[in-house]
Amino acid sequence: MRRLISRFRERVGDFWWYSLLIFAATRFGDLVQAYIGLWVVPKYVPQADLGAALPLLQVSSVVGLPLSILVVPFARWLTIYSARGEYGKVKKMLNIAFMFVAISFFAALAISRYLVPAFLDRARLAEGSLGLLILFTGLIGPFSAVFTNALQGLKKFNAIAVLQAISSPVRLVVLLVTMPFRAISGYMLGQAVAPAMNILGAMISLRKELGRGIKSVAIGFEDAKKMFRYTLPVAVYVLVGTLMGAWQSLLFRQRLPEVESAAFYIISRLGEIATYAGAVLAGVMTPLIAETVAKGQSETGLLKKLILGTILPGLVIVVCLFICGRWLMGAVTLWSDYVEYSPLMARYAFRMTIAMAVGGFITYEMSAGRFAFLWYWLPVSLAETLILVALTGYGFFAGILPESALNALKALNACRLSFFIWWQLGASTLLALAATVHIYLRKRTKPCKESPSQYRHTTAARCL
Repeated sequence: MRRLISRFRERVGDFWWYSLLIFAATRFGDLVQAYIGLWVVPKYVPQADLGAALPLLQVSSVVGLPLSILVVPFARWLTIYSARGEYGKVKKMLNIAFMFVAISFFAALAISRYLVPAFLDRARLAEGSLGLLILFTGLIGPFSAVFTNALQGLKKFNAIAVLQAISSPVRLVVLLVTMPFRAISGYMLGQAVAPAMNILGAMISLRKELGRGIKSVAIGFEDAKKMFRYTLPVAVYVLVGTLMGAWQSLLFRQRLPEVESAAFYIISRLGEIATYAGAVLAGVMTPLIAETVAKGQSETGLLKKLILGTILPGLVIVVCLFICGRWLMGAVTLWSDYVEYSPLMARYAFRMTIAMAVGGFITYEMSAGRFAFLWYWLPVSLAETLILVALTGYGFFAGILPESALNALKALNACRLSFFIWWQLGASTLLALAATVHIYLRKRTKPCKESPSQYRHTTAARCL
C-alpha cells in the first residue's frame, strides 16, 4: 500500500499531492465552519445585527495591518531559507516576528483608539467588550499566519491539515458556550480561537527544526535589503486591499437595509463555498513557487494547475446554487426570511470564483517576486470601492454636481443588495480580463533577463 501511494505521489507531483492531502483533511473543518456560519451565527445573532458580523472581521484586519504586511515577505523568505536548509535564519525570522508583534500592539492600540468607535457607530453596534476583542482578533490572526507560513515553508502540510481540522471544532465549542450570553462578542472571541490554536500547534510542530539544537543566525545586510525592496510593493497591495475590503464591507452594513445586509451574510457564506478548492491550492502553491524560483527553475506549469483547480470546482458550485439555491434557502427555517434574495447566491459564487482565480494569480506573482499586476489591480480596486461610495452616497455631492446629475444618481437606486453584487462581479471580471492579458503578453515577450535569485524584479516597471 505504501509503495502504491508513493508511486501515485511521484506521478501527480508535489503540487497535486499536497493539495489533495490538505483538501481531503480539511473538508471536516470546512463542514464545521459552514455549520457555524450558516446555523450557529444566524441562530444567536438577531437579524438587526447579523449584517455586522462580516464588517467586524474586516475592521479587525485593519487593526492588524502592520502584521499583515509582515506576513507576505516572511512567507517568501521562510520558504527560501528552509529550501536552502538554513534553519538558523528561519529561527531568527520567527524571533523577529515576536518582537514585531510587541511593536505592532502599540500601533494597533493607536489605530483602535480612533477607528473602532467610529466603525461601531456606523455599524450600529454598542462597543462594550467589542473594542478589545477586535484588537485581539486583529493581532492574533496575522501572527498566526507567520507560523502557518513557517509550516508551509518547511512543507509540514500534515501539521497544517491537522491544525485546520482541530481548530474548527474548538471554535464551535467556544461559540456555543459564549454566544447565548453575548452573541456578537462571542462571535469575535470564536474568531480568535482558531489562530491561537494554530500558533500553539505550530510551535509544537516546529520544535524539532527550531528547537534548542538550532542556533539562531543573523540575517545578512544583502538579504535585509532584498526583503525591504520586496516589502514596499507588498505593503501597497496589503494596505489598499485591506482598507478597500473593510470599506466595502462596511458599506454593505451601512447603506443597505438591515434585512438585505443580513441576507448578504447568508448569501456570502453559501457563495464562498465556491472558493474552498482555490484557497487550498493557493496555500500549497505559495511555498512551491518561492522554492522553485529560488532554485532558478521554471514555475509556469503551476499557474495553469492553480487556475483550473480554482475555476472548475467553483463553477460546479455556481451551477448547483443556480439550480437549487431557492429550494436550499427555503428548506432551512433560519434562512427562510431571505428566500427572495436566493437568485443572488449563484452570482455571488461566480464573482467569488473569479476573485479567487485572480487572487491565486496575484499570490503566484508575489511568490515569484513580480508585481506588474499592481499597474491594473490598484486602479481597479480603488475605483471599485470609491465609485460605489459615490453611487450610494450621492447626497454628498449636493451643491457640487448639477441637479440633473444628482437626479440620475438617485434614479440609479444603488443602495440595493443586487446592485452591490453586480458591481463586485463587474470589478472582478475586469481584473480577470486584465490578468489574462497580462499572462498573454508575458508569453509573447522575452523572459526577464534578471536572475530570479537576485529578487531585483520587485516593481511593476522591471518586467512582466
